[in-house]
Amino acid sequence: MSEGLNDVNVDGIKEVDRKVRENPALGKRTVKVRASWLRGTKTLVEIGEHQGVNGRATPRTRKFIITADAPPGLGGVDAAPAAVEVALGALAACLSSGIAANAALFDVPLDALDVDLEADIDLRGLLGRDKSVRNGFSDIRYTVTVRSPAGEERVRRCKETIDRKSPVLDVLTTPVRVSSTFVYQAR
Repeated sequence: MSEGLNDVNVDGIKEVDRKVRENPALGKRTVKVRASWLRGTKTLVEIGEHQGVNGRATPRTRKFIITADAPPGLGGVDAAPAAVEVALGALAACLSSGIAANAALFDVPLDALDVDLEADIDLRGLLGRDKSVRNGFSDIRYTVTVRSPAGEERVRRCKETIDRKSPVLDVLTTPVRVSSTFVYQAR
């Protein structure tokens, strides 16, 4: 793995792009995540493998852990970020890494990059007090600040490209089919 401009593995991106262009089925993945209740509202989330057309697409050793909890007013003890905060963090991370990757691909050096994100939520929806209020965020706003020796238009292109291509932004702004299964285990 080589590190390119802005410490982005441009060769890795280009290699995946080449493989998917040659065989579009290789672009399809199933991402697997498991959440296990700890106590109270605290949850341990394990992010693991990706499955592809040829089976496992990531190493068996791939495992990342995130802990989530609710604030005291929602039954937790604030021992970790709330799940909605983790979702916002995922968006901020996706935007930041996407802009950095685009900058490397577009030959735009970066000195600094920050994504400041904020979102509005009305707890009346979550608490079931007003059915006209949505359960989650009503508005998400973000500001991207980039310091670069490159010209503003070249840097802006990096940001505008991720605004169109961010998978997390896409999940948040475009309807996604969600299905669930319930499994009961008696003691």
